[in-house]
Amino acid sequence: MVRNASGHRKDARLPKAEKALSESYDPELMDDKCSDFSVPQSDQAVLPDNSVDADETVVPPSVDGGSSQISGRPARMQLSSFGDDEQLASEFPAGWTLRRFQDVLKGALNEFILTRLMNETVRRIRDLVADCPCEADEVGVVAMRLALDSNDATQKDVVGLLQGLRSAGVLDGAALVRSFEKLFCAWEDIAIDTPQAPEILLRMLHGCVESGVVGQALLMKLPENLLNAGLTKASPEVSRMLTGVASQLKKFKRAVNSSLEEYFVALNVAEVETFLRELEMDAFHHEFVKRVIVLSFSQNNVEAGRDAALTLLSQLTSAGVLTKDDLQWGLTRLLGQLEDLALDCPQSNELATVFCCALVEEELVSVPFLRRCRQLRIGGVTGVRVLDATQRRTPEFSKKHLGSAEFKNELQTMILEYFNSGDKVEFGRCVSEMAPLAPGQSAELVRKVMTLAMERSSAERALGQTLLSWLCRHEELAPAAVEIGFNELYVRMPDLTLDVPNAREMAQAFVVEAKGSGVLRQDWNEPTDEGPDLARPVDFSTGSLARIDMIS
Repeated sequence: MVRNASGHRKDARLPKAEKALSESYDPELMDDKCSDFSVPQSDQAVLPDNSVDADETVVPPSVDGGSSQISGRPARMQLSSFGDDEQLASEFPAGWTLRRFQDVLKGALNEFILTRLMNETVRRIRDLVADCPCEADEVGVVAMRLALDSNDATQKDVVGLLQGLRSAGVLDGAALVRSFEKLFCAWEDIAIDTPQAPEILLRMLHGCVESGVVGQALLMKLPENLLNAGLTKASPEVSRMLTGVASQLKKFKRAVNSSLEEYFVALNVAEVETFLRELEMDAFHHEFVKRVIVLSFSQNNVEAGRDAALTLLSQLTSAGVLTKDDLQWGLTRLLGQLEDLALDCPQSNELATVFCCALVEEELVSVPFLRRCRQLRIGGVTGVRVLDATQRRTPEFSKKHLGSAEFKNELQTMILEYFNSGDKVEFGRCVSEMAPLAPGQSAELVRKVMTLAMERSSAERALGQTLLSWLCRHEELAPAAVEIGFNELYVRMPDLTLDVPNAREMAQAFVVEAKGSGVLRQDWNEPTDEGPDLARPVDFSTGSLARIDMIS
């Protein structure tokens, strides 16, 4: 049996989905006062009757209010209600932190609660999200957390604000889905300080579904314990919407437990596939994913149980029975329940970490998705520890999705190690692990090699020249990126000469060597102040080259 670095059986690798659901909305602002607020007719969702009989099987639309997924499509083609990897991998721009973002956001929301000025609040939050698009999901989390501690009128107004932000295109469906999932996973902690949180959260969800802010399918993602707690004091309209969901979820979990107990004995994937297809309760498949993972923890042979669980998830995903969404929702629910699992299984955190590593290695979940879970603090302190450990143990995957600060730190470590060893092949291997590098990252690599070499001896400068030529010959660096890297070096020359007075002469030696080896075009000249906008830095959050026009 072949095993990979995480120790589980290696099955056929499954490619990650390339795209996720995205929708565009016309930015139509509403009347200033909440009492006058209405959504344009084109933005209103056409929803079915929310009254669900106890034994009725619910077939929902998509979670975020968009089009339903097509049944039977391969996982790599499925759409994700959480957003695509590009969205999930985005990070704070320079000068921003989570604390600063939350402070600015809370200021806008607190003023909204006092004034009820819809237009002004939408504009302020639009500007904030434009500066920090990576934190769009935090808007929903903070807004609803404030509402949980407020009165009924404020809770309704916050739902109206979310409706306005969605209609104006400030928040998309994926961001709001992530907001709700954060609250779904954290509701028990919230209820310690706000005992009425379950019923308020369900009431706000009801309002968001009714107004088309999120899709009705999100109701099927409610945790059973939240449903049970919230429905005890729910209003009649909320009860009508959710009673059928609660009964169907109980029915599904009972059936799944029986099927999986048989699977971990017989290991017959085909039987489980047939069972799920005949059950026709796809909306709850995330609960199946979570249960598979949890049951693997309790097998007599944990390693064999993990192999069996991975085989089941991989083959059901290949067969189109499970989707990318099912795997993502199943994993967030696992992270959200780790503290409870530890009561019966003290090793659950370590077992969850190993399983997460395996899911990444099998490409069933992506590194950007796990990083977004970490950014949202899914699972609290325990969940963050598991996610951090997963990233450390999967460097060959995590390095492909480094944030700008992480990339720069990793790059400096790689270059300094190369100066110590002189091993070009090893450096090239490290670059390949991070591939594909964005153009801006490639340019940063070029500049950093030269800068760090210039701060050291002639030996390091010679090694740097050799390395750049080697990387270009082996197509790890593109000529355009090399040229931008040289331009970047000269843009920063005034600062560099403060620490290295003869930096300009050293840079000229790099230019001569690069032209001689064909790395840099012969007619390249040192950029001047009269040239293009050289002061604007490369945008590493998107990987774009802000000065690519210089080489046209």
